[in-house]
Amino acid sequence: MIDTWLRIAAIGMPLIGTLTLWRWKARPLHIQRWLAVIILVIVGLIALSIFLLNQHYACVISPGKQNCLFEGLATLSLFVLSLVVTRSCIILRGENLRQVYILMLLLISAWAGMGLVENLLALLVFLNLFYFVMDRLLRRQEISWHFLVLRDDYKDDFSP
Repeated sequence: MIDTWLRIAAIGMPLIGTLTLWRWKARPLHIQRWLAVIILVIVGLIALSIFLLNQHYACVISPGKQNCLFEGLATLSLFVLSLVVTRSCIILRGENLRQVYILMLLLISAWAGMGLVENLLALLVFLNLFYFVMDRLLRRQEISWHFLVLRDDYKDDFSP
């Protein structure tokens, strides 16, 4: 029962933080930064507690049908990603970083949703959210990338 609440908190807290940052347009930037950092640290601690409470550390290395390698790696990767994103949120300086903090919180929520849900529809929703956030973050860095680009078959290859 507590595992379910921890999973909901790991997915929902960054979403609530995203909505809070989105609504707080007039707040100072350092308050927005520390709100994002606090939420990211809490999500990292939740991921670590899920790992320890479910004893994923014991079943990650055990073979057989009871292997929970995916869940163990999902919680550990969420913990590590939240630490990395927290560090980058602390280090980032400049103007107009509210969108970056929002995208970082959405990234953590999408990663938690992809790793911790057991529903295929929810997995697809969080996968699309992850794709959207990565696209926005790469566009902010002025990096263009194409995923599943289809060739235009309406043009003839042998034009005169």
